[in-house]
Amino acid sequence: MLLKVGELAKRTGVTVRALHHYDSIGLLRPSGRTDGGYRLYSREDVARLHGIQTLRQMGVPLAEVAQLLDGGANALQAILARQIATLNREIAQTQALRERLGVMQMILARGGQPEIDDWLASLALMSTFERYFSVAELKRAFERWKQCEAEWPPLVQSIHAAMGRGVAPDSIEIQPLVQRWIDVATRWMDGDLEFLGRWGTMLREQPGLPLPAGMDLELLDYIDEAIRRRRAVIAKHLGPEQQQRLNKTRPEWRALLERAERLMAEGVPPDASAARELAREWQALMDRTVGHDAALRERLLAAYENEPLLQAGMPFTAALRNYVERAADP
Repeated sequence: MLLKVGELAKRTGVTVRALHHYDSIGLLRPSGRTDGGYRLYSREDVARLHGIQTLRQMGVPLAEVAQLLDGGANALQAILARQIATLNREIAQTQALRERLGVMQMILARGGQPEIDDWLASLALMSTFERYFSVAELKRAFERWKQCEAEWPPLVQSIHAAMGRGVAPDSIEIQPLVQRWIDVATRWMDGDLEFLGRWGTMLREQPGLPLPAGMDLELLDYIDEAIRRRRAVIAKHLGPEQQQRLNKTRPEWRALLERAERLMAEGVPPDASAARELAREWQALMDRTVGHDAALRERLLAAYENEPLLQAGMPFTAALRNYVERAADP
């Protein structure tokens, strides 16, 4: 059975114009013609048309469809590989755009209907941020900021108060607040010091950026000097890689130390089940922090026992260590 072009178009949903075009470029030539010159399509022609439609739906360019249909398996492999690569690039570009729009949405999420100035300011902020961070990093930063957002204002207020009293950044007195700052910042970006360093660089190189939670550049300089003082002491005992491991586990250490302090304050004996459980968690966290390195473990413990500046804000005392060691004894 042979079909005329109009009937084929009606049955397949392909326009007559498209069928004429396929004929003119040699992609789908009819098997015959009537005496009057009208195109006639055979079963084989219909099957080829279905192949053309399938490949076009897959996004294969029309120029490559004929190669694919006429070239056999090798042409199929090559064309499909190119098409998959193209789709992967398009997916990556779409995903990047989606993430960028998501970050823009976070910047604008301040309540109410954003005005044109809000959009322009957000676009300017986004452009500045992207000089220092990938869109994925920004998305992660804004998402994680929500977890600690409420902790920053009272901490910043306390630091401003210390600055107002003339407390020096290299004093032991400021170190409890420095420790809190490090804890919150570490939890914000999961101990990624390199990211935090770039964030600080951006704030200094782009003085027009709005600072959150009542911060200002004077406060950032002050707290940076206090942190440098603390790191200089730690550096006498630990190398950079070891400090990075310590920073990643810092929030867990603070929670564990506070639990130990509470048990001691409540008079819970070291052989009690709560103290035994604490000792097991302590040992597991210590192993993760030092990478099962016994020598590094001793250096870390000695640093926190013998350096007053490190002890400030971190309740790691000889009495506390003794309590945990007694709880760990079988």
